[in-house]
Amino acid sequence: MTLVSVAASGVTIAMFLSQLSVVPQLKQARRTKLAVPVLQFLMSFLSSVLWLKYGLLKGDGTIAAVNATGVVVALFIVVQFWRHADGAGARARVEAKALGTVVLGVVLVGYVDRSRDPAAADVFSVACCAMSLLFLAAPLGQIGGVVARRDASVLLPAVAALAFANNVLWAVYGHIHADPYMTLPNGVGALFCLLQLGLVAYYGRASAAAAAAAAAASAGAMRDSPLDDALAVAAGSGGGVAVAVESVPMAELAHRS
Repeated sequence: MTLVSVAASGVTIAMFLSQLSVVPQLKQARRTKLAVPVLQFLMSFLSSVLWLKYGLLKGDGTIAAVNATGVVVALFIVVQFWRHADGAGARARVEAKALGTVVLGVVLVGYVDRSRDPAAADVFSVACCAMSLLFLAAPLGQIGGVVARRDASVLLPAVAALAFANNVLWAVYGHIHADPYMTLPNGVGALFCLLQLGLVAYYGRASAAAAAAAAAASAGAMRDSPLDDALAVAAGSGGGVAVAVESVPMAELAHRS
């Protein structure tokens, strides 16, 4: 393994493991009725499955091994969401979203496995890129609110900084291996992360008290199904082959929902 592949793998695995910080917060969310969106972790699972398959198709053990870690971590977290769901209805919603995610993954992986079309691998690779770009662009949906409030509290600078490093490393890795499906989404992702960091630097972040007040107002306005709200905004953020989740205060989790 080259220095770039070791560094990229290390950063990505650190990003995956950082998602585990949400597990102890789930119990608190159940008590306080704050919404912790499960969608980003389901999409983390799906993204990892697709990139794992991509690595196997390309015979690239680095990509496959890194995303195998992501599959295990995301699956564990989704199970914790189900365990700590507040009531049978909430559990049923988690099950429905998880089933939909699994079906989509089976369809995409099954397509590339069974298709005899030489272009199938390219189509699958484009799907992997689209998944990454969806995650990378998702936080940018908050830009309007950030500008209107002149407050970037909904953006997470630690996540953006780590994702930036992750994207740059994987873009370089893709360039070294002449793989445009790695270089393109990660290069674009690095720019998205820089934009987020620029907004945080320009507008700053509100005090903890102000963020908590905004979170309380947001939580009071939420519908009964925070999972449906999460679907509407496609909450999530991450790198080209990973999804990054910071250890977010519960107030911020409610505000981001």
